[in-house]
Amino acid sequence: METPGTVPSGSCRAELERVLNSRTFSKSARLRALLEYIAKCSLEGRLEDLSEQQIGISVFHRPPGYNSTEDTIVRVSARHLRERLDLYYRDEGKGNPCRVAVPKGSYVATFHAAPAQGAASGSAALSAAAPAASVTPVRSESGAAKAGAARRAGWMQKTRLALLACAFLVIALLMRLYQSYRLQPQPQPQAERALESFGPPILWQALFTPGRKTLIVPGDASLDAYIAWEQRSVPLANYTNQDYQSQVTVSRPPGHKDVPLGVRSVTPMADLRMVSDLVRIPEWMQQPAWDNWIEICYARDMVVASTHNNNLILIGSETFNPWVTLYQRALDFYVHWDYVHDVYYVTNHAPRPGEQTEYIYDRHTPGLKAYTLVALTDNVQGEGRVMLIEGTSMGTTYGALNFFTNEKLWGPVIRAATDKYGKLHNFEVLLSSDFVRGGTSNTQIVALHLHG
Repeated sequence: METPGTVPSGSCRAELERVLNSRTFSKSARLRALLEYIAKCSLEGRLEDLSEQQIGISVFHRPPGYNSTEDTIVRVSARHLRERLDLYYRDEGKGNPCRVAVPKGSYVATFHAAPAQGAASGSAALSAAAPAASVTPVRSESGAAKAGAARRAGWMQKTRLALLACAFLVIALLMRLYQSYRLQPQPQPQAERALESFGPPILWQALFTPGRKTLIVPGDASLDAYIAWEQRSVPLANYTNQDYQSQVTVSRPPGHKDVPLGVRSVTPMADLRMVSDLVRIPEWMQQPAWDNWIEICYARDMVVASTHNNNLILIGSETFNPWVTLYQRALDFYVHWDYVHDVYYVTNHAPRPGEQTEYIYDRHTPGLKAYTLVALTDNVQGEGRVMLIEGTSMGTTYGALNFFTNEKLWGPVIRAATDKYGKLHNFEVLLSSDFVRGGTSNTQIVALHLHG
């Protein structure tokens, strides 16, 4: 195999410019960009930048850590590039002095001199023009010595060329072995494996950004219990002022010796399980000083200023976490609990074909599916992104855990929400699950709405 050193660097770069500016490549900006990147990295010896993952990031604007097993754009484009180069050198570039190629099984560009045209026929013509008679030249002693010296010089030249060719072959073999090693799947670091085992990295990169605080806010189960006992709704304004706690009747403990139910701090176990995984994500991402810009905040301790210019992860529907009401206007799905009849509703304000306008969960009716909403939206209070995890009961947070730990569930959602430039757009995904003893199983996607 030829290496970039086989042809002078200046000739290699001149050939690259000829190919990039040719008619054959004029209508394919993608293949031009791929060839230019591969060739320049090869000529500059930057072989570490020629892995499939790095090419996808640098040339095709894929996000860092994208799944190249599923996204085959680099392999497909490399195959098209090889076909286009073959076409170019069969027609437009057949007279070029050297050629560039990208051998199969590698992303390293090679350059080699073009085969000589008409060399054999030229030798035959010279032989035919030689005199038919054999003439033995008479040389003087000094002439014979000069002829011997010329033969020795010729032999030494051939020896040097042979050694140089062997050196090139050894270098080419080493490069091929190195590239084969680079293309083999390498063992992933433990942190990277852990990150991939819990949801899509591109989602966490949107929610955990260096320099911007991320607040994780689990649900307030005591508020939900207060609403159930008192049969009284608690809007966000009353929740933040905490004046609802003075409106206590049936939820006050007997004898008035203990704190009222609404004053207690209680968080569902499912929310704690979710938080335990979320707080480790920045560390898995190997973000520096991650512990300085992540905070767990109890819903009742939040203030409006906490929502400004921060990333937020809000767990629980409005009776568990009234802060979600700040962002519900941007969503198509609205999770609501009718505490009078103890029935949960998920209203679909923008039903797509095949979707229902309303999904109902009644814990007293056997066989009904429980629902979990996972939504990514913008922080309307300022900069940053917000993820909402709402469900039709405390345990349906486990539905979101099932979603994040199963790539067959989150994979189609993230791929649909990510554009060709690697930007993750806002989305809502409604999940259904079988609710079994405080947990969920058989989680499936019911509806997916994309925004932006």
